[in-house]
Amino acid sequence: MNNDLKELHDRLIAQHEALFTKMDIAPDDETMEIILTEMRELRHRIDLVQGLLFRETTNALKTSIQKVNDADSDLTAALKSADTAAAVVKSISKFLAVVDKAIDLAKMVAAGA
Repeated sequence: MNNDLKELHDRLIAQHEALFTKMDIAPDDETMEIILTEMRELRHRIDLVQGLLFRETTNALKTSIQKVNDADSDLTAALKSADTAAAVVKSISKFLAVVDKAIDLAKMVAAGA
């Protein structure tokens, strides 16, 4: 198993769970719907990474995963202070942009590119 991708997978699951707990304090149905949409976005990335868990790693992928780790810390802090749906979406979108780069790189490595 690729430990770098396992770490990414674990972080994505943790953020998915963090969003789930955020639903408990959502002020209205619209906010809950927005949080659910972001959870689906995370779930999609979880599924993608899961399909790559047994692929090789590279130094570039390790560097990319470190960027995800940094973005993960930023997202955790942002979700704790997010008090609007827009703040949640903005924080998740920023995080997923970094995640998507790591996933794309892992797919390229898996394809032998």
